[in-house]
Amino acid sequence: MQFQTIAPVFLVLAIALSWPRFSSIFRGETQTAVATAPLTMIASAVSLSALGLAFAGNGPWLGMLVAALGLLLGWTMRAPAPVLAVSLSTLSLAAYLQFGPATAF
Repeated sequence: MQFQTIAPVFLVLAIALSWPRFSSIFRGETQTAVATAPLTMIASAVSLSALGLAFAGNGPWLGMLVAALGLLLGWTMRAPAPVLAVSLSTLSLAAYLQFGPATAF
């Protein structure tokens, strides 16, 4: 199916859009309220799930490429508002689960 060939793009988007909020918990200047917010927890779950699925469903080489592209894009892009970014990353992960390879489930 054609969607299986573009499915890794959904993982790249999921990682890129959830990465800024997820990585904020590792910065010292982040306020405790932001680090423990439900939105941060959802972003962390989406980011870690997408990273795991990048390797589980695509093999090590494509997994490294997907993870690197997602992290690079998340690091360099100006993300929309955190609520919108995390929502879009969750939708991207759901789209990958729908269209991705059967081995990822």
